[in-house]
Amino acid sequence: MDYDSLLKELYGLERFGIKLGLETITELLGHMGNPQHRFKTVHVTGTNGKGSTCAFIASVLRKAGYRVGLYTSPHLIRFNERIQVDGREIADADVARIYQEMQPAIAKTSGGSKVRQPTFFEVTTAMAFHYFAEREIDIGVVEVGMGGRMDATNVIRPLVAVLTRIGLEHTEHLGKTEDRIAREKSGIIKPGCRVVTVDQPTASLITAQAHALGCPVTVVGQDLQYERVGFDRSGQRLRITDGGSLELTIPLLGSYQPENAAIAFAAVRGLSQMGLTIPEKAIVAGFKETSWPGRMQIVRTCPTVIVDGTHNAPGVPTLATSLKELFPGEKAVFVLGILDDKDLGAFADALGPLVSRLVIAKPETPRAYPPDAIAKAFEAHVKDPSIVPKVSEAVDRGIALAGRDGLVVVTGSIYTAGEALAHLQGPQG
Repeated sequence: MDYDSLLKELYGLERFGIKLGLETITELLGHMGNPQHRFKTVHVTGTNGKGSTCAFIASVLRKAGYRVGLYTSPHLIRFNERIQVDGREIADADVARIYQEMQPAIAKTSGGSKVRQPTFFEVTTAMAFHYFAEREIDIGVVEVGMGGRMDATNVIRPLVAVLTRIGLEHTEHLGKTEDRIAREKSGIIKPGCRVVTVDQPTASLITAQAHALGCPVTVVGQDLQYERVGFDRSGQRLRITDGGSLELTIPLLGSYQPENAAIAFAAVRGLSQMGLTIPEKAIVAGFKETSWPGRMQIVRTCPTVIVDGTHNAPGVPTLATSLKELFPGEKAVFVLGILDDKDLGAFADALGPLVSRLVIAKPETPRAYPPDAIAKAFEAHVKDPSIVPKVSEAVDRGIALAGRDGLVVVTGSIYTAGEALAHLQGPQG
């Protein structure tokens, strides 16, 4: 089977949908020899900032000399982005080989029943853990797919459990209130680990769960302070105080990234307290060299083109704030493609005042909003939106509308960001 056919078969598992629960993944991994027990882990959940926080932590650990696995989702351009060791994506040949090797375990798990058939995310998670064990990593940085308690990744026993800022998302699966969602996400906390979260309305609930399991907690904004001391279009500087004081430079843009960096710093400190040796120079270098594409990423200039994967109501106001900071007084040509489980009103309220022209696309997923629905949501702000369904063509239209000195912002979903990056950066090797 060639690689494209294999990926098509793997993606075909998405027809089994989202099945929250640990029974299937536990059995599947059991048939594979439980690779998840062969390395240490950090587990990261939250509503926004999970991926960036994982990227910061993994970068620091690599600079400290550890062999580091990174498992995140979804990907932007290539499936392989989801599974990385020491900053390198899993090779096509390894995806193909491991998927074939997993077939007996998948068959035993399903027993011929569609109910027991592992889902796309369960298979991908098991593949990542197998690959990490095979490559003999020292530590894996693992991002939760959805929620926490019943997420397929929640078969690990982390040294540090990280909960970034929590908002309303996936309410049909996780609950209708932030407290309910926080309880679900707190399910990644295990006895014996350290816990990191941020000062937020649900912090007391998270802290109570941690204390019930005997876990020490660091709350960023209470136990550890951070201050953003400078930013421009090339990066940001922040000062972190937790007894001592350390100044860090991060290349990731956006008003929200200093908080993510501070959470990652607290997680790194937690790992030190759990016995890992992480010199201060590794922390400084790791933050400075973190890469996490598709988040307030300036892809080109003349015109300036920003690609950003903001995709939910809690994240949109922070995107708007970041744009106002970096481009004060400027309006932008927005290229938007949004998924149909998101709050269009939140997008329109936050971004509408910043729009000069609007180009509406439909990313290649059946979950995308029809362009007409997005146009209607923005009608109070934009009278003549352009509808160009293919993301790549919509990006080209946006660039043409902006002119050489203009600003183009491509956002609305990870799918939209990924298709835009693939178009703007050319074929990926």
